Amino acid sequence: MGAVSASFTRICNLLEYIHQHLDQPLSLDRLSQQSCWSRWQLQRVFHNETGLTVANYVRELKLSEAAERLVCSQERVIDIALALGFSSEVSFSRTFKHHFGISPRQYRQQGQRTGLRKPLQVQQFAPRGERCTRLVDVRLESQAEFELFGVATTIRGLLSSQPDFTTQVPKIWQTYFSCPSDSKPGPLTGVIDVTRVGSEHGQLRYWATGSHWMAGLNSVRIPAQTYAVVKHCGPVSQLADTLEWFIFEWLPDSPYRGVDGFELERYPADYNCACDNAAMEYWLPITARTD
Repeated sequence: MGAVSASFTRICNLLEYIHQHLDQPLSLDRLSQQSCWSRWQLQRVFHNETGLTVANYVRELKLSEAAERLVCSQERVIDIALALGFSSEVSFSRTFKHHFGISPRQYRQQGQRTGLRKPLQVQQFAPRGERCTRLVDVRLESQAEFELFGVATTIRGLLSSQPDFTTQVPKIWQTYFSCPSDSKPGPLTGVIDVTRVGSEHGQLRYWATGSHWMAGLNSVRIPAQTYAVVKHCGPVSQLADTLEWFIFEWLPDSPYRGVDGFELERYPADYNCACDNAAMEYWLPITARTD
């Protein structure tokens, strides 16, 4: 998205209104009155600008806020339900279970932040010198330990004083793809090991991996972690712009902090790194702040 349109600005204002009034019922009627559109128009403009429906976005935000409170507080379920605009504990629990697959009490017992949608945020960036603005989708996920298979190299990453990842990462993926394989290519994962940063230049271990073993590959185990997940849309050459916004803008304003773990670049099976419509996800290990 290049120049900011009037509809984009209106939708951003409406998003801000939604984010500030999650404790109240947010019907389509009420939200259309906050915009310049009818209910029918709002639904279509909202979807055009965000890729989401109004009702689903509001519901997922409310349920995600509820899930956060279940994990980090001792509030009663009924108090959480009423604080987020639900009419009763029964209706809240039914909606919560339909979305997360488990009851609020089971989610609390599980004690892991997973499936949490965070409010859409505006990112400003300047690819090829052209200043652009877009909405960025962030969510929280928890994942158990798992194993991947690949090849590794040393890189200097985004925060290094002398970054070289733009040249080293493509090289290690070329090495990975040169390994003989009888299986069809599936989803791929770039793994950045931040647990042992080497030298003053910030050297990191980078793995190009898949989920299946092939001759010439080594295994790497990813420990159980909670992640903030950002979706990057566009050529992979612009991923650094998204990560700079993620680390320098989103994270400081969030109730979370980064931890030294295993960061993940997750690519779908049909990923085309040069395509303007390409979509991948970056998984950043985080934990709740205590300050």
